[in-house]
Amino acid sequence: MRKHRLTVWLLFVTLVLPVIPGSADEQDAKQEQGIRPIGGLTFVDQIELTIANLVVYVTDKKGAAITDLAKEDFIVYQDGDQREITNFKLYTDDIIRQELVERPAQPLLGPTPIPMPASPTDAAGPIPVHMVIYIDNQNLQPLDRNRVLSQATDFIRSSLHPPAKMMVVSYQRSFEVLQDFTSDPMEVLSAIRSVRKYSGGRAERERTRRDIVDRMYRLEDELRSSGGISADRNNLGPEMTEIYNLIDNYAKETDNNLMFTLDSMRQIITSLSGLPGKKGIIYVSNGLPMIPAMDLYYELNRITQNSSILTEMYQYDRSRLYQQMASTANAQGVTLYAINAAGLQVSGMGSAEFSSAQDPLAASMGHHNLNDSLRFLADETGGIAIIDTNDVGPKLEFVKQDMFTYYSLGYPLQASGQDKVHRVRVKLRDDPAFAGYQLRYRSRFVEKSLETTIQDAVVSSLVFEIDDNPMDLDVQPGTPSAASEKRWLMPARISFPLNAVAFLPEGDDYVARVVFFIAARDSDGKQSDLVRREHEIRIPAAEYESTKNSRYSADTSLLLESGRYKISVALLDPITRQDSYKTISTSVNPKK
Repeated sequence: MRKHRLTVWLLFVTLVLPVIPGSADEQDAKQEQGIRPIGGLTFVDQIELTIANLVVYVTDKKGAAITDLAKEDFIVYQDGDQREITNFKLYTDDIIRQELVERPAQPLLGPTPIPMPASPTDAAGPIPVHMVIYIDNQNLQPLDRNRVLSQATDFIRSSLHPPAKMMVVSYQRSFEVLQDFTSDPMEVLSAIRSVRKYSGGRAERERTRRDIVDRMYRLEDELRSSGGISADRNNLGPEMTEIYNLIDNYAKETDNNLMFTLDSMRQIITSLSGLPGKKGIIYVSNGLPMIPAMDLYYELNRITQNSSILTEMYQYDRSRLYQQMASTANAQGVTLYAINAAGLQVSGMGSAEFSSAQDPLAASMGHHNLNDSLRFLADETGGIAIIDTNDVGPKLEFVKQDMFTYYSLGYPLQASGQDKVHRVRVKLRDDPAFAGYQLRYRSRFVEKSLETTIQDAVVSSLVFEIDDNPMDLDVQPGTPSAASEKRWLMPARISFPLNAVAFLPEGDDYVARVVFFIAARDSDGKQSDLVRREHEIRIPAAEYESTKNSRYSADTSLLLESGRYKISVALLDPITRQDSYKTISTSVNPKK
């Protein structure tokens, strides 16, 4: 499969001559001599306490939320070691509504730096909730889709209020944002109604699959009446060999479709990475195969009694891709809620559309093959899989419950300053009263470095508006010029005030070192890789006072194809650990 991505080349032209940086030992020595940096927005001494906050759902056997537990009832382990719970809060829909009246919501999910001193018992505000309704038209039957979306109306109306926002995304070979994040239920419902115009991609593939099943059964009947078949696939005869080739081609086509589907989901998950709070995706489809064409291979194996067919089937085993998807979601703090819109199915049941019913064992294999992937993604990310039900409304109430009813458990995290995966286990203390209680939570979280956090925000800002520009970063695009037959060189000037970054003395100069992060996304959803560039600013000490209030500029050129773009830029000052973001929209020869 060929992946369609943007390639963005950035050529920085510095406006100050570079020199060899001083060594770290020299800088440490100057710090010991009392030489301090100058400039920067908020360069002050402070101690940071990083609190890891866990969202934990506790339910009874029927899925109803348990809301009468205390801090002492929970035990938390990180990487096998028990941790002391210092921050504890129960949230319910009523509590959140009341707190929103008293004070605005504040982000809490994930490792959060808190300046000292901070009381461990201080209660944070309700966590923002960003929920994406992801309608996978490429893997949906239109009638199933429309039924499920109609049943979701009450859920949207009752659950969409601050601090929750919803976005509607439709996928058909590429994803399209039909509605940006909003707290207005009517806007979300309007976007969902517009999905009805899309044709579903699953119907055609299902007809192809059933045609292969019918053909296998017709041939099986003929072979039974003629005395049996060979157990060697290489000697099956032309008809059975043709059926095998049809199955293999069907598996290849389904596998190719699956690759596009998972890649699109990964883009959505990644785009959410820089958003604060709880993040979830309600994924609607008719299921995704763990092994494409699994039921057809089993059916052919039953007819031919040739086990080598099953061996060849496992070349399409895509379980590792789902593991990677779950890891990506956990790394970005995204919970997956999966809905199989097919509803309750009876394995092997025939229909008027097809001449024969599938073998019950093969049909059961196919059913589990489409659902196991959804269960896995939901389980691994702390979500819920809604499967084998013709009415998703009651199950969506549990999703609503997740949005607003949970325990927030915080404990001190010894920050490493690097990207590091931590394993978490939460349990209740031994008490007969807790028998049957079920806990759901994210079993892994990623402690992210400052640079990774900034990169996540840059990627998110290509899709969502991020207003965070304390350093007055500015980006001005220039006039593109033709670089080749299909590509254009677009100049851009990045600027910021010199007094927004910190300078260290080096000899007779003051020196600042900043980092730029740049990414681009076109109107078709193709996104570039993120580019990171370090940049040095050197000013003679005698000139610093006269120049500190001016703006510093760096020129860059982006090599782009024709189209309309969003370009996101971030600026990091590693000394003060301050960052700033700017996103612009521009066109590159859009008429061609």
